[in-house]
Amino acid sequence: MAKDKTTFIMNKDKEVELKEGFTVVFTFAGKEDYKDAEGFPILDLEGQEAFSSPDAHAILSNNGNTERYYVKRGRYGRLYNPIGLYSEGTSRKQMRHAGKPEWTFQKTTKKVFDNYVQFLKTRNAAWLNNAERE
Repeated sequence: MAKDKTTFIMNKDKEVELKEGFTVVFTFAGKEDYKDAEGFPILDLEGQEAFSSPDAHAILSNNGNTERYYVKRGRYGRLYNPIGLYSEGTSRKQMRHAGKPEWTFQKTTKKVFDNYVQFLKTRNAAWLNNAERE
């Protein structure tokens, strides 16, 4: 296949360089820009753009000496499920009464973050249930 200006070929084997002061943005399997060495779906976003993207579901932020973990949660504290019966396709939805996004990033623990990222990678709802129980 000849590559022209309209053809985009995704480099899924791209090596991720983690340096001091980095942000890693996780998405749902199938919507990634590339996958890291362990097969986690990653978006190539930085800074505020990562927090406002509807396809970003979990963010690992490192400023050099501390790591912070963020996951996308709804107004009742439920984790966002991109394939869920009631939440699918609502990542861009705004709350009617407040005018702000229905799903926002909230700081969380490493254990919840790890379980949620496993769910995003495998599409196995058991990981989502384990994350919500923590």
